Amino acid sequence: MIGGEVTAFSSEIEKARWEAIDRIRSRAKAMGANAIIGLDVETSSIGQSNAVLFSATGTAVLIEQESSNETTN
Repeated sequence: MIGGEVTAFSSEIEKARWEAIDRIRSRAKAMGANAIIGLDVETSSIGQSNAVLFSATGTAVLIEQESSNETTN
């Protein structure tokens, strides 16, 4: 068989991706935000090693529910 998926590797990649997302969520929450917009998760390799770096970036925002007393135009 040529090619195919290495499921153990795929599982670790998926875990690393979610860890990057969890970290940005924690940082946003610590800043008082309750949402992240423009979330971008990127990967890159580190030097000649087989290591993969995950980075998650986005904009932390505070979304407030619109008051029912306000009128819309």
